[in-house]
Amino acid sequence: MANQIMVPDTANQIIAPDMAEQIMAPDELLIKNNDFYLFYEMMMQSLKTDNVKEGLNNSLAMLRSHLNSGNIAIYRKNEDGVYVLKVCDSKNDDFLKSVGCIVNKTKPLFEENEIFYLDLNLSERLKNMMMIHIDITDKNKKNNINDECGVVILNIEDGKERDRCFWQRVKDTIQIILKRARSYERNIKAITTDLLTGLDNRNSYEMRIQSFDESDGELILAIFDLFRLKYVNDNYTHFKGDEYIKSVAKILHKYWPKNKVRVNDDGTEEILKTGHCVYRTGGDEFVLLTTKENEMLATIKAGLVQQEASMIDLGLGEDNTVLGINYGVVTHNPENSLKQTFMKADEIMQEDKAKMYKKYNLDRRH
Repeated sequence: MANQIMVPDTANQIIAPDMAEQIMAPDELLIKNNDFYLFYEMMMQSLKTDNVKEGLNNSLAMLRSHLNSGNIAIYRKNEDGVYVLKVCDSKNDDFLKSVGCIVNKTKPLFEENEIFYLDLNLSERLKNMMMIHIDITDKNKKNNINDECGVVILNIEDGKERDRCFWQRVKDTIQIILKRARSYERNIKAITTDLLTGLDNRNSYEMRIQSFDESDGELILAIFDLFRLKYVNDNYTHFKGDEYIKSVAKILHKYWPKNKVRVNDDGTEEILKTGHCVYRTGGDEFVLLTTKENEMLATIKAGLVQQEASMIDLGLGEDNTVLGINYGVVTHNPENSLKQTFMKADEIMQEDKAKMYKKYNLDRRH
């Protein structure tokens, strides 16, 4: 029997145990009648965050607490067949080194239902740190290498006293957590991602605005508008118009990526937030929000984006077909509302657009 954990009263209100069978999905029945039930519900609450990795880490930390000791890591196999650490609930150097020994040098150590002990060619110190290695491959997608993953649990002081059923419940619980996390991640991505460009969409922009502290002046807002998208749509089909939109989005993402990848000394990859985000908020409109650069730098980069956008080749076959973007960059003033900052940026962008129409002697109706 696994050790009991102390939980706040609110956790007991998530789902009453006597109602569980009526509302639980079949996979949840795996843990309905044991002490993992309430624990599982608590972990599901910890996944309710926009940051799925953070939610998983919180869940793993709860599992570690339930086990009384130890650290837990989830790893996955990449396209090259190398096991790469993806999520862990500790930043301890010894722990990460130990996990690195497992995920990058060994394959899953046992099949389902076999004894959960390690037999690795490692130092005794590392062997003593390691207790369990669970293969949690998605059986329904076992041919998809990106779905091959596992869990390593280290430093379990009383692990040898646990019976096989206990570890099976651990495995079942983690599988459910991952399944729900994947589902949550897919749903969030579908809601907040622009399908055409892959950038964040208007929903994501509105969510960011609602959570932003308007008294904070550390924000640059920029508006970008495609020049003559209607002309391209009307004269060369919406297929060409979509190609135009995607080309500009790619340029914007190059200058203001939302994330960047850092390779750690142990070979693991870590995704870091940049503080930038470009949103497609309308058919021909993009908005940049960034907290990591000043107005001068953002304006210089916007000028470079404009230059690259003017060279987009859609194969339209007209030397005088002028393409590109117009932009307005503004530093948010905490004394004003974000709506006022947006309107100011839009006004600057419209002035830039008017100058371009005048420069090329073009009709603004097209």
